[in-house]
Amino acid sequence: MSDHRHNAIAYAAIILERADGAVLFMERKDTGFADGLLALPGGLVDPGELLIEACARETREEIATDVATADLRTAYVSQVLGDTGAPVIGWYFHTAAWSGDPTNAEPDQCARLAWLDPTDLPPDVEPTDATAVTAWHTKAHPTTWA
Repeated sequence: MSDHRHNAIAYAAIILERADGAVLFMERKDTGFADGLLALPGGLVDPGELLIEACARETREEIATDVATADLRTAYVSQVLGDTGAPVIGWYFHTAAWSGDPTNAEPDQCARLAWLDPTDLPPDVEPTDATAVTAWHTKAHPTTWA
């Protein structure tokens, strides 16, 4: 039996909810994954970092907005198999509390920001993120295993 303990890929994403209920998305560009699609802010977990810490860090890096880990709540968890067969685990956090004005802090990887109604997501939302937002908003089962 081979040792596969280090093959999993983990990422954290944020469902940043505005007072009117809209959720922030970013149009990805030049990243090699889901380019041209709208996706939630987030990214891979760094070594030595907890998922919740990665979520706060990625939010700061991508949209120049600070969120306190104490204000993040698990909204959805996804597990799929990546192109190489490695499990890809996505942990989605929700918050309506942040400081700063969300701005595109990574214009080399993001074409634009968009506040979207979670009840009427357009077809160009990245599919896993669309599933996560829909499950969170409808209070459906908080996990998907594919």
